[in-house]
Amino acid sequence: MSVEVAPDIAAELATEQQRIVAEIRELDLLIESTQTEVNRLKAREDQTKARVEEVRGNPGGFQREEIFGATDEHASAIGRRMTMEGQLAALQGKRKLLDRVQRLVAGAQQHVRDSASAAPLPADASPVIDEGRLLQAVVDTQEAERKRIARQVHDGPAQAMANVVLQSEISERLFDVDPQRSRTELASLRTMVNKTLQELRGFIFELRPMILDDLGLVPTMRRYVQTLIDKHGVRIDFSSTGRDRRLPSDDEVAIFRLIQDSLVERIEKAAAKSLVLGMAWRDEQLEILLQTDGKDLPPDGELQSGLRRSERLELLHGESTHETRADGTVVLNVKVPIRAAPQIIT
Repeated sequence: MSVEVAPDIAAELATEQQRIVAEIRELDLLIESTQTEVNRLKAREDQTKARVEEVRGNPGGFQREEIFGATDEHASAIGRRMTMEGQLAALQGKRKLLDRVQRLVAGAQQHVRDSASAAPLPADASPVIDEGRLLQAVVDTQEAERKRIARQVHDGPAQAMANVVLQSEISERLFDVDPQRSRTELASLRTMVNKTLQELRGFIFELRPMILDDLGLVPTMRRYVQTLIDKHGVRIDFSSTGRDRRLPSDDEVAIFRLIQDSLVERIEKAAAKSLVLGMAWRDEQLEILLQTDGKDLPPDGELQSGLRRSERLELLHGESTHETRADGTVVLNVKVPIRAAPQIIT
């Protein structure tokens, strides 16, 4: 039986070997071009860093827009470089996996040739190539790359702080001079470091929430509102009505920053404790309502980002109204025209 099917198996293996070789060739070209792009982005990052150092070294010689523009451009350059490095690492991981698959296929070809004239294989013999195992290897490789990139981007500083916590616990056990005081001091240190760790993770989310790119505005706002509740102990009622949808990436980032800064302004500067945030999705515009208690502030105050609300809205071609009611409630209404996100043609 094996003698009869061996030629078919050999032909399939030879075809598969050719496909793998072609894919490796294409992958090598892609890796080369991606590496070139990473090098270009690193050079761009160095240029933007030099620009930031230039404007910070002489703040009086530049307009505020130039200073913030240089900082934003540098942060964007870092993000693009890290994203491209992640893609490069994933491609290199796939390249290694293909090398393994190629060796398996070559070994299978040799096995078929050697067994072509041998005794028939048992009917329940396992196939030479376990496709399920290879598929699982691909999935495992991709997942390992995702975890590595996530650790590199998010967990570097956080892990360092966790190590400080661990070291404080060790010191607490070993420190014999004035044990009661050492425990008190180290316990206070551990509490402080744990708090810093949580703040750092929140800062990373605020710096660039990854779910904004993946899921859009509404899921991102739900998570961000929860972080504010946990951090400040305030009450925030958040709702979204109508059919929410994906917007162009620049619009989503701008709207998120506008809401983010407005919330922080009311909580930190106006000492608000009870807030209502609503998003109403219409056919052609997004309506945002922010209603809070707390002190009244100028309707166009400078936000945490250094931009005024009117400047943010000008970029979005939006408009806003600010009202302080008789009971002290402050109401901010924002209307932003909706542009459809670009469609990806596959």
